Amino acid sequence: MSEEWQIIYYQEVDGTEPVKEFFNDPSLTQGESKQFKLRLYLLKIKGLALLVERSDILDKIETEDKLYELRLDNTRNNIRIFVCALPGKGKRLILLHAFKKKGDKTPLKQIKIAAKRRDFIIVKEEKTDEQ
Repeated sequence: MSEEWQIIYYQEVDGTEPVKEFFNDPSLTQGESKQFKLRLYLLKIKGLALLVERSDILDKIETEDKLYELRLDNTRNNIRIFVCALPGKGKRLILLHAFKKKGDKTPLKQIKIAAKRRDFIIVKEEKTDEQ
Protein backbone atom coordinates (compact mmCIF):
# COMPACT_ATOMS: atom_id res chain seq x y z
CA MET A 1 0.00 0.00 0.00
CA SER A 2 1.32 3.42 -0.90
CA GLU A 3 1.91 6.23 1.54
CA GLU A 4 -1.20 8.09 2.66
CA TRP A 5 -1.73 11.72 1.76
CA GLN A 6 -1.54 14.27 4.54
CA ILE A 7 -4.57 16.57 4.77
CA ILE A 8 -3.69 20.11 5.89
CA TYR A 9 -6.01 23.05 6.51
CA TYR A 10 -4.79 26.30 4.97
CA GLN A 11 -3.97 28.82 7.68
CA GLU A 12 -4.19 32.58 7.24
CA VAL A 13 -1.47 34.84 8.66
CA ASP A 14 -3.73 35.59 11.65
CA GLY A 15 -3.99 31.85 12.42
CA THR A 16 -7.55 31.34 11.20
CA GLU A 17 -8.35 28.26 9.12
CA PRO A 18 -11.07 29.24 6.61
CA VAL A 19 -12.24 25.70 5.76
CA LYS A 20 -12.57 24.69 9.42
CA GLU A 21 -14.48 27.90 10.09
CA PHE A 22 -16.76 27.22 7.11
CA PHE A 23 -17.75 23.86 8.61
CA ASN A 24 -18.75 25.58 11.86
CA ASP A 25 -21.56 27.32 9.93
CA PRO A 26 -24.84 26.38 11.66
CA SER A 27 -26.68 26.21 8.30
CA LEU A 28 -24.69 23.10 7.34
CA THR A 29 -26.42 19.81 8.03
CA GLN A 30 -25.11 16.83 9.99
CA GLY A 31 -25.22 14.86 6.75
CA GLU A 32 -22.97 17.41 5.05
CA SER A 33 -20.47 17.24 7.90
CA LYS A 34 -20.53 13.45 7.77
CA GLN A 35 -20.06 13.48 3.98
CA PHE A 36 -17.15 15.93 4.35
CA LYS A 37 -15.41 13.61 6.82
CA LEU A 38 -15.89 10.68 4.44
CA ARG A 39 -14.45 12.72 1.56
CA LEU A 40 -11.42 13.64 3.68
CA TYR A 41 -10.87 9.98 4.48
CA LEU A 42 -11.01 9.09 0.77
CA LEU A 43 -8.59 11.93 -0.04
CA LYS A 44 -6.19 10.72 2.62
CA ILE A 45 -6.20 7.15 1.30
CA LYS A 46 -6.51 7.76 -2.45
CA GLY A 47 -5.22 11.31 -2.99
CA LEU A 48 -5.26 12.42 -6.61
CA ALA A 49 -6.22 8.92 -7.75
CA LEU A 50 -9.78 10.05 -6.95
CA LEU A 51 -9.62 12.14 -10.14
CA VAL A 52 -9.90 8.91 -12.10
CA GLU A 53 -11.64 6.64 -9.62
CA ARG A 54 -14.32 9.11 -8.46
CA SER A 55 -14.53 12.11 -10.75
CA ASP A 56 -17.90 12.85 -9.13
CA ILE A 57 -16.00 13.65 -5.91
CA LEU A 58 -12.78 15.31 -7.11
CA ASP A 59 -12.16 17.31 -10.27
CA LYS A 60 -9.28 19.37 -11.63
CA ILE A 61 -9.82 23.11 -12.10
CA GLU A 62 -8.85 23.28 -15.77
CA THR A 63 -7.69 26.89 -15.69
CA GLU A 64 -5.37 26.44 -12.68
CA ASP A 65 -2.28 24.40 -11.83
CA LYS A 66 -2.36 22.17 -8.73
CA LEU A 67 -5.93 23.19 -7.91
CA TYR A 68 -8.80 20.75 -7.48
CA GLU A 69 -12.45 20.90 -6.46
CA LEU A 70 -13.77 18.47 -3.86
CA ARG A 71 -17.52 18.11 -4.29
CA LEU A 72 -20.29 17.40 -1.84
CA ASP A 73 -23.10 17.04 -4.37
CA ASN A 74 -26.69 16.17 -3.62
CA THR A 75 -26.66 18.18 -0.41
CA ARG A 76 -28.79 21.16 0.51
CA ASN A 77 -25.83 23.55 0.36
CA ASN A 78 -23.98 21.99 -2.61
CA ILE A 79 -20.60 22.48 -0.89
CA ARG A 80 -17.30 22.80 -2.74
CA ILE A 81 -13.82 22.74 -1.23
CA PHE A 82 -10.77 23.81 -3.19
CA VAL A 83 -7.71 21.67 -2.64
CA CYS A 84 -4.08 22.24 -3.61
CA ALA A 85 -1.84 19.23 -4.19
CA LEU A 86 1.80 19.39 -3.10
CA PRO A 87 3.46 16.05 -3.85
CA GLY A 88 7.01 17.08 -2.85
CA LYS A 89 8.19 16.43 0.75
CA GLY A 90 5.53 13.79 1.22
CA LYS A 91 2.10 13.80 -0.30
CA ARG A 92 0.12 16.79 0.96
CA LEU A 93 -3.31 18.12 0.14
CA ILE A 94 -4.09 21.60 1.42
CA LEU A 95 -7.76 22.52 1.99
CA LEU A 96 -7.78 26.12 0.79
CA HIS A 97 -11.31 27.43 0.51
CA ALA A 98 -14.90 26.24 0.91
CA PHE A 99 -18.16 27.74 -0.31
CA LYS A 100 -21.79 26.95 -1.09
CA LYS A 101 -22.26 26.65 -4.83
CA LYS A 102 -25.48 28.36 -5.94
CA GLY A 103 -25.45 28.02 -9.73
CA ASP A 104 -24.30 25.62 -12.42
CA LYS A 105 -20.79 27.02 -12.81
CA THR A 106 -18.12 27.51 -10.17
CA PRO A 107 -17.81 31.30 -9.71
CA LEU A 108 -14.50 32.78 -10.86
CA LYS A 109 -14.37 34.83 -7.65
CA GLN A 110 -14.21 31.60 -5.60
CA ILE A 111 -11.50 30.12 -7.84
CA LYS A 112 -9.44 33.32 -7.47
CA ILE A 113 -9.60 33.12 -3.65
CA ALA A 114 -8.31 29.54 -3.75
CA ALA A 115 -5.65 30.35 -6.37
CA LYS A 116 -4.35 33.26 -4.27
CA ARG A 117 -4.03 31.00 -1.23
CA ARG A 118 -2.36 28.28 -3.33
CA ASP A 119 0.16 30.82 -4.65
CA PHE A 120 0.89 32.00 -1.11
CA ILE A 121 1.64 28.42 -0.04
CA ILE A 122 3.89 27.77 -3.05
CA VAL A 123 5.92 30.95 -2.41
CA LYS A 124 6.19 30.03 1.27
CA GLU A 125 7.40 26.52 0.31
CA GLU A 126 10.03 27.95 -2.05
CA LYS A 127 11.35 30.28 0.67
CA THR A 128 11.57 27.35 3.10
CA ASP A 129 13.47 25.28 0.51
CA GLU A 130 16.01 28.08 0.03
CA GLN A 131 16.87 28.18 3.73
